[in-house]
Amino acid sequence: MRNVSLFAWRTSRATASLESIVPLDFKGIIQCDGYQAYETFAGSPARAGRIELAGCLAHMRRKFFEAQAEGADPQWVLAQVQQLYQIEARLREARAGPDEVLRTRQEHSAPIMERIKVRLEELQRSRKHLPQSLTGKAISYALNQWGKLGVFLRHGRVQIDNNLIENAIRPSAISKKNCLRLRSQASLKHAAVAARRWLFMGDPTSGDRAATFYTLIGNCHRQGINAEAYLTDVFKRLPTETNKTVHRLTPKAWAAEQAALRQALAQSAVLPM
Repeated sequence: MRNVSLFAWRTSRATASLESIVPLDFKGIIQCDGYQAYETFAGSPARAGRIELAGCLAHMRRKFFEAQAEGADPQWVLAQVQQLYQIEARLREARAGPDEVLRTRQEHSAPIMERIKVRLEELQRSRKHLPQSLTGKAISYALNQWGKLGVFLRHGRVQIDNNLIENAIRPSAISKKNCLRLRSQASLKHAAVAARRWLFMGDPTSGDRAATFYTLIGNCHRQGINAEAYLTDVFKRLPTETNKTVHRLTPKAWAAEQAALRQALAQSAVLPM
């Protein structure tokens, strides 16, 4: 399935969690951040050679953004990355297909990426920035991730960053941060309510149920439909559905059904009496 968000609940971020989510026979590209578990997962004996990890330019950019007060070098990198994103914006505006995306990236984006890499290697060799400075950490992160960061240059269907996923999880991530802020401000009453809602699941079964609702609501957002209206209708119809018909209640199918109903109503409204 394409254009679908799937939330899964696990009790840890260990490599074993990935093993339980990604089918053993999967072969392809997984786009992710620089978390080490992904590297371990893709390099495991059962997966080696079958999975290519694609990096996230947004994560790299964020580190240089945090370091920009340290001088011209991180600011220069940010300017180069901005050019990459301008290219991507033009491709989206033109609704370019994978082949055109790949040609444009090879012609225009690849030289920019090479220019960034050469400059970062020069800075690292010169030891201009202390390893523990924000700029030093940003340079190390970028060069360590470079092989994965350049995957988008070789595949027209791969995104320049992982922002589709980042955007999908942002509501819960922001809520968790707000909860922690309340706790730090000693707003104990509000913090207790927020903690029960966002920081703790109680048990794995509750986590699985939460992941199901996140999946449904997230895909409502992707389809541009009202999640409350969708869930209200689905709960009313579920008792009469079977395993063979329940596929009609996915957000995508429901959105198509509602669109067809609206079209039928519009046509009936213009028919002569």
